[in-house]
Amino acid sequence: MAAASRSGVAAFCVLFALSGCTRDSSPVPPPAAGSVSFTTFTDVVESTGIHFLHDNGFDGKRYRVEETVNGGLALLDFDLDGRLDVFFTNAQALDAPSPRVGAGDALYRQGADRKFTDVSRKAGVDDAGFSLGCSVADLDGDGFPEILVTRRGANRLLLNGRDGVFRDIAASAGIASEGIHSGSAFLDMDLDGDLDVYIASYTVDPGGDYGPLRVRGVPGYWPPRNYKPADHHLYENRGDLKFVDVSEASGIRNLSTEPGRGLGVISADFNNDGRPDIYVANDMSANFLFLGDGKGRFAEQGLSSGAALGDQGEELGSMGLDSADYNGDGILDICVTNYQNQINNLYRGSPTGFFEDMARSAGVTRGSLPDVSWGTAFQDFDNDGRVDLFIASGHLNPGTHEMDESTSYAQAKRIYKNIDGNRFEDVSPRSGAAISTPHVSRGAAFGDIDDDGDVDVIVMEASGKPEVLRNDLPPGATWCLIELKGVRQNVDAIGARVRITAGGRTQLREKRSSGSYLSANDPRLHFGLGGAKRIDRLEIDWPDGTKQSFADLPVGQLLRITLGRETVELPWSLEK
Repeated sequence: MAAASRSGVAAFCVLFALSGCTRDSSPVPPPAAGSVSFTTFTDVVESTGIHFLHDNGFDGKRYRVEETVNGGLALLDFDLDGRLDVFFTNAQALDAPSPRVGAGDALYRQGADRKFTDVSRKAGVDDAGFSLGCSVADLDGDGFPEILVTRRGANRLLLNGRDGVFRDIAASAGIASEGIHSGSAFLDMDLDGDLDVYIASYTVDPGGDYGPLRVRGVPGYWPPRNYKPADHHLYENRGDLKFVDVSEASGIRNLSTEPGRGLGVISADFNNDGRPDIYVANDMSANFLFLGDGKGRFAEQGLSSGAALGDQGEELGSMGLDSADYNGDGILDICVTNYQNQINNLYRGSPTGFFEDMARSAGVTRGSLPDVSWGTAFQDFDNDGRVDLFIASGHLNPGTHEMDESTSYAQAKRIYKNIDGNRFEDVSPRSGAAISTPHVSRGAAFGDIDDDGDVDVIVMEASGKPEVLRNDLPPGATWCLIELKGVRQNVDAIGARVRITAGGRTQLREKRSSGSYLSANDPRLHFGLGGAKRIDRLEIDWPDGTKQSFADLPVGQLLRITLGRETVELPWSLEK
């Protein structure tokens, strides 16, 4: 690190613990009146058979910032047995003379008894390296999902052999590349029926050992702005599992400013034009919103849309993100998680394409300012028909509290219950010890792991064992799961939109390959239905433009819908 880069930074970081960010002292609204009921979560990792231990690569030197930002995971059904499995990314100390035992990525298969078995070696996914995140999609149209693993070094693209074994084809596919890669998302950017992929990069490898930043004598990491951002990549699928880099031709690299330090990535239709767009959370630079034209070209509209900066016009240390229609107006909104002393953004979408940060007025800033937030999701955890907001947090440096007494290394998670589509209430203290107990969290993956109708969560720790948070929702509220099946190559129906009307309320979901923070969720779409006894109407906008609708469907079921078929399959019995 050049001496000029060091000047003035240390004093700044004494107060703000490495962020290089402004402290937010504005008031937050009072909690909603009354105390609403909610669900509770229990950490059941010890009884699941999952013995994975995440290594973030920390070696004590604190000069490689990628040690602080890795830790993604994925929920997927890799063997198509109808049960969710889990894939964990892993890292290791970069200067280690040889990989330690268990340093590789891991795959756990869920059995009929709801126990997980480590099949990493048998599946061929346990290559030791420095992985950051992952996304999941079926790229060859055989029904079996592939896994893209972003890495420091060459990415891995794990082709599912349909026999429980994966092999890395990233080099032959043309997406291996070298760098410090982070978030990724599959999308059909040109609407040709196959899936392309956006891969974000974090920073350029600075090389060398220039020593840690010291605050109050405690060693820590240099702020993100001391690291040069690296170019992001957009790869077009040319068929036969071959990709070509179209970053410049597509417009994602034709920016007047330098690249962002990319972390979370999500693809969705943010402006309701039927074409996939891309949102990128950048660390201490403006976030990107690439609006697609459906022909493979994008225009960056983050600043003009209001979704690039904080509500006070500042660049934020953005990490994770999710998108959903939290207020029921049929337009996607965006949550972005940020660094300590910065509010997490709640960008509300509008028919004009402009986003307004509603975090303060909606009440999702309460208690969050000491936190460094990562994995997040809009999910209906209590099945009342409105999506709630989950945020996992944890600081960067084991010595954080010695630098700044206002915060801590381990931090509690937060859950905000959606009260009426406009206001949220922080129900974290009433959601169980698994939520309120501090941890050093990173990625989080969301899905109905035990197939009981509510959304569970697996949270990756910066270093150590994950948490498997079982949702212990009392029976009563109804729900459904939607499994979409496309045709040809995009058999996952990535980009499809589903609207369900039940109990007088219409809800919207989109099918995606990634989200949260460097992670991938349950490929099935979960809807809480409140007390509705039937689904009045279900509508699907498929990626190829086909529209289908169904009426009078049962609740408490997995509904499997295949493009072009006029009937809905019910793989589960009502007694399940």
